Amino acid sequence: MPPIVYLAAAPTTAGHGSVDAHALLGKLYHAVTGEPQPGLVLGQRGKPDFASGPWHCSISHTRSLALCALGACPLGLDAEPLSRRVSPRLPRKVLSPQELAAWEASEDPDGFFLSLWTLKESYVKYTGRGLEGYPADLSFHLHFPEAALTGSPLSFRLLHHSDHVIALCTPMPCTLQLMHTL
Repeated sequence: MPPIVYLAAAPTTAGHGSVDAHALLGKLYHAVTGEPQPGLVLGQRGKPDFASGPWHCSISHTRSLALCALGACPLGLDAEPLSRRVSPRLPRKVLSPQELAAWEASEDPDGFFLSLWTLKESYVKYTGRGLEGYPADLSFHLHFPEAALTGSPLSFRLLHHSDHVIALCTPMPCTLQLMHTL
């Protein structure tokens, strides 16, 4: 049976996205386990994880949405608002040649780019290493809602929620449980 990853989202208050995402994680942890959230520790490059226990987490926030994921396996989560306008120069700096060709052929270049960008961010949040080198070194093949990273056995999922694109990276395919009320 694939592992379950719990995902929660809530609106943010202006300027408090990080605080709201951490509070949401505490509510999600309690809703899933019935226990208070253990303390968080930061990895070498700032990746948060629980100080103890079998659970793993990842958080993300935008100006309008706080998100968190909780699972029994390592994971990475990222989100971007679909309303974000993308500078035409940015894809040329951060996409692989294959991704750039697909972006240029896309009917929705901004949405396509934001999907790729959130996938790259979910991967670096999963690994905890950050964007080493250039993000163009990561090359994704996009088949919404699935995606694959060239040369990687990791599992990737894309979702649309509240006018955002959300990417999740896990070590294997998982069952996603959306938590609506916390």
